[in-house]
Amino acid sequence: MRLLHILAFLMLASCASVDQPMNSTGYATTDDGVQIHYRLLGPKDAPVIWVGYPWTKGWSDVMEEMGAGHDEDEKAQQIISTLTSKYRVLYVDYPRGTGDSTGPLPGDLKADTVAKDYVAVADAAGVDRFVAMGFSWSAGFGIHAAARTKRVAGLIIGGWPVLDAPHEEILGMSAANTNALPAGRAKQVLGSNVNYYQSIIDSNWDAQAAVEFMSDRAGMLYLFVGSEDVGVPGMGLTLPIAEPIIEHKEQLEAKGWK
Repeated sequence: MRLLHILAFLMLASCASVDQPMNSTGYATTDDGVQIHYRLLGPKDAPVIWVGYPWTKGWSDVMEEMGAGHDEDEKAQQIISTLTSKYRVLYVDYPRGTGDSTGPLPGDLKADTVAKDYVAVADAAGVDRFVAMGFSWSAGFGIHAAARTKRVAGLIIGGWPVLDAPHEEILGMSAANTNALPAGRAKQVLGSNVNYYQSIIDSNWDAQAAVEFMSDRAGMLYLFVGSEDVGVPGMGLTLPIAEPIIEHKEQLEAKGWK
């Protein structure tokens, strides 16, 4: 429930007014033809927060297909309810291939594609700027979107380092998990996870340059982590998550992160 405490703090700190909710739903068509399903929830004139993985029913379905089980739906809905009491939530079936979103395509998913998808959904929803919220995989999504476009006004992310992220380590572990899955949607989506981390490695990702690019959003960059976070050992993903976040804490705070 740590995330709910953080959200409660953000709600108290916000000066946004609360209007009557105005909900809508739709699809964004990406430049490569993927249809990404989204919903807009909450007060229509409030600041917008992008929310996707892992707080969607589509991701729960993928987890169930993997045989991993997923009992977080109640917590997820509590988080969405908390957010929509104060903010406009852009609630997206993402990554590609989850929920009512089509894809992934062969070769998906690259980090640059993620940033384009975030902008395409915002455009379709009529949203100018938004704060990207994420955890683990979607924390990385937010980082890469914010490093490529000023449309990302801020980040609320956790469970993934901004600096010295373990891309090489997670790539091998994720590939092993994916190869062990039977054919189906879960295998396709987890395959896009492998492609995503491979694209970051192949691009010689400059995390320090990304931190500099995002420093103009000081005061709207939030990073949280459990002090003993080592990934998801139960799924074969034992990773240095907390260590690099704690190590770079002062450096990130100097650039406006909280």
